[in-house]
Amino acid sequence: MKLNSKTCLIYSPGGHFFELKKCIEGLILTNCYHVTFESKRNTKIKNFYVIEHPNKSIIKTIINLFQSIKILIKEKPKFIITTGADVAVPTFLVGKILFNTKNIFIESIGNFDRPTLTGRICYYFSDIFLIQFKKLKKIYPKAILAKGLIH
Repeated sequence: MKLNSKTCLIYSPGGHFFELKKCIEGLILTNCYHVTFESKRNTKIKNFYVIEHPNKSIIKTIINLFQSIKILIKEKPKFIITTGADVAVPTFLVGKILFNTKNIFIESIGNFDRPTLTGRICYYFSDIFLIQFKKLKKIYPKAILAKGLIH
């Protein structure tokens, strides 16, 4: 499937990025950009922005928020796709509230027995919310249960 609309892929490097790559396999994104925080793992990615890693800090979250707004104004995405974690929350919320983006959230495979904080926040701002474990359907009743695990 081909998606020509501007798409923002936002994630934490490492496992969250790996999951996102697996989720979009087979999807041809002709106009996308990446957003993440500084890491040695993202040196080979083209067309990406580095933003502040909130790391449970109010000050860093505010910095991330302003960086997110600046990128959203510049890029004007139609879609935001994320597997989390905290680095994605400001972009996800601002994208939906101010820019009416279509938001897709994929709850991480690492959380099979309880929801993530990022998931609990982003659930209310998601157009599509994917889970990988049936048990989470009680917590996220409007979520879509993925057919098989993403790993």
